[in-house]
Amino acid sequence: MASAYDSHPDGEEFAGSIGFTRDESTPSWPVGPTPPKDAPNVVFIVLDDLGYAQMGCYGGLGGRLQTPNLDALAESGLRYRNFHTTSLCSPTRAALLTGRNHHTAGIGTIVERATGFPGYNARIPRDCAMVPKVLGQNGYATYCLGKWHLTPDENNGPTGPFDRWPLAMGFDRFYGFLPGETDHWSPDLWEDNRRVDPPDVADYHLTTDLADRAIQWLTEHETVDDRRPFFLHFATGAPHAPHHVGKAWIDSYAGVFDDGWDEIYEETFRLQLEQGVVPEGTTLPGRNAGIRAWADLTDDERRVFARQMEVYAAFVTHTDHEIGRVLDHLRGLESWENTLIVFLSDNGASAEGGRNGLISEITYFNGLTEPVEEMVGRLDDWGGPTTYPHYANGWAWLGNTPNRWYKSMAHEGGTRDPLIIHWPARIAEGGGVRDQFCHAVDIAATVYELTGIELPASVDGVAQRPLEGTSIAYTIDTPEAPVQKDRQYFEMFAHRALWADGWKAVTLHHSKNAAMRIGDPDFAIRMGHFDEDVWELYHLAEDFSEAHDLAAVHPEKLAELQALWLEDAERYNVLPLDDRVIARSQEPRPRVVRKRDHYRFASRVRLTRSTSPNVINRDHHMAATIEVPSGGAEGVILSNGGMQGGYSLFVQDGHLHYVSNWLGREHTHLRSAEPLSTGRVDVAVAWRKTGEFAGVVTMWVNEMPVGEVLVEKSNPVLYAVGEGLEVGTDTGTPVWPGYEAPFAFTGDIVEVVLNTKGAEHVDAAAEERIARYMQ
Repeated sequence: MASAYDSHPDGEEFAGSIGFTRDESTPSWPVGPTPPKDAPNVVFIVLDDLGYAQMGCYGGLGGRLQTPNLDALAESGLRYRNFHTTSLCSPTRAALLTGRNHHTAGIGTIVERATGFPGYNARIPRDCAMVPKVLGQNGYATYCLGKWHLTPDENNGPTGPFDRWPLAMGFDRFYGFLPGETDHWSPDLWEDNRRVDPPDVADYHLTTDLADRAIQWLTEHETVDDRRPFFLHFATGAPHAPHHVGKAWIDSYAGVFDDGWDEIYEETFRLQLEQGVVPEGTTLPGRNAGIRAWADLTDDERRVFARQMEVYAAFVTHTDHEIGRVLDHLRGLESWENTLIVFLSDNGASAEGGRNGLISEITYFNGLTEPVEEMVGRLDDWGGPTTYPHYANGWAWLGNTPNRWYKSMAHEGGTRDPLIIHWPARIAEGGGVRDQFCHAVDIAATVYELTGIELPASVDGVAQRPLEGTSIAYTIDTPEAPVQKDRQYFEMFAHRALWADGWKAVTLHHSKNAAMRIGDPDFAIRMGHFDEDVWELYHLAEDFSEAHDLAAVHPEKLAELQALWLEDAERYNVLPLDDRVIARSQEPRPRVVRKRDHYRFASRVRLTRSTSPNVINRDHHMAATIEVPSGGAEGVILSNGGMQGGYSLFVQDGHLHYVSNWLGREHTHLRSAEPLSTGRVDVAVAWRKTGEFAGVVTMWVNEMPVGEVLVEKSNPVLYAVGEGLEVGTDTGTPVWPGYEAPFAFTGDIVEVVLNTKGAEHVDAAAEERIARYMQ
């Protein structure tokens, strides 16, 4: 008997038959997508800001930095010594997960610094489907844990839109954080598409939480659906700043780095040669310009800097420990032998700590610095919940041994990173080291080949752009196979490079001859002089560390590679070049929430930084109507920011308070002389600008002035990385150390009104400040 409906809801043809009755019919269930026979589980483990030499199996800082679990993974898998990334986090993740170059994917820089051009708008095109989407449509379960950093910054909020959040990009589950970093003690967490609070457990740490959740999800998967392969994307926030780790871990490294970066640099290089992760004949290039000799530092500087490295090393070892817990669980699965693990770092070690390091990394984002003298008294706190630290750039130089320069640059220190591939069913025990040049953009193609899955011509009805990476599956069984990749371009903040056939042309963009002058405090930064950039030429096949510039010897080869770079720049949406850093983050862009000067909140809310009203360096007025019960009330009425900067209007000990926090270093505090009455009370605060980032704050209760104070300093660019405006709470880290987060208001909040005046401030001077600071 014919039927008007001959297919299942998901589009499959109905394979049964339909008669007049059940006995005259044959059922057929929808099968759904089926993975290829014997398709492996796939696990990506992505660390953040881990330099080439910052794990044991890649030199481990002369064997002083311990990563036993990752070392064991490498020992039974493959290590790659010519793996490269884009040199920055969001772009590398885009290339890794789409298989297209980062500019093709619209992620030419981190999403917070997007601009209105195709290669930089932070909107991954629909024709660049991600690995989880493709694997999911081929029967895989897909899980994402940890750092995401691939959603347009202005969409990282409670209302979305969610079309470029992890679930919309192909993951079944997500648990982690959306921007580039978060506090590891008090993270800004999201589960799927909703905000959640961290578990209320003693000694909470984000990396431990992520490992717990990975083990939970894998246990559930094994229990319910063990015949279905899974894709697990495990991306820690570590060891990116803030360097947060428990005291016991830090204490285990006491004194380990007292010898300083110069001596450990030589030790590291020797061990790398022994391990084979640096080829024989490599020249050790020495200190980057701007790095001071350890012997020339003061006693206080050596003491502070050694402590910074103890904390960072402990942070890496703690991360290794938590990854080890996940690996142990994977080893217990029946499918362990058929589990393909890809471990990598997203870029080289970070020099964003600058010359001295930082107690609070928000200082860097505001284009400011911190003196060592302020750090000496905070060493016992370093790495704990009251700090948000980063280390001095000398440790970043060491961490990239033997490569030159750092994260965000196109030299090898920014782009060459650890890569481990582990797959017991395919890779013999002790697989060894591979030398073939490869890049994060090549990993998706590799996964598709090894799983037996082809990128479909269309995904969700959208014709797909071809993959731009080259599979490195050939390297698994053939160690000496010639490189199959043709060439690879690099660009980040106008630092540029092109690798082809073992040669590399590269320029460090600041101004003419900048590579020699970095570190000179009198050097006038001249942004945008692209025609004055000095290009260098290296034969990487014979000069692993970029120690011998051959530009003057082979000008024709340099010209050839420069032409290829421009060809790729035009092909992959690299143009226009833009060397701005902070200014990009302040550039107006489309928002879901309309920018306006009047905001009314009729309930408690919690916004993210990117969706919060911006009052920095502007006149503004905050008014609230609250109900104070007969027994009194306390808690936050309105706050914005956190431990590293911002403001808070709150009730404590019956009195109204206002606090302005400058970089976590200075707090301006205003308190009403009289306690608040019970019942309905109107409170207000006005900020009247008196100078750059300074203003007079006046406070009222029931329209009567109750205090005034001059705020001499406030953050010039942003208060915090993820924390934003809140009505009724101050969750995460507290703006004011005189109360504990979330310090929720115990009365009723009828409404809060915030009015701003004048255009949003763009701190043009911050661009030059940060350029000088990075020297």
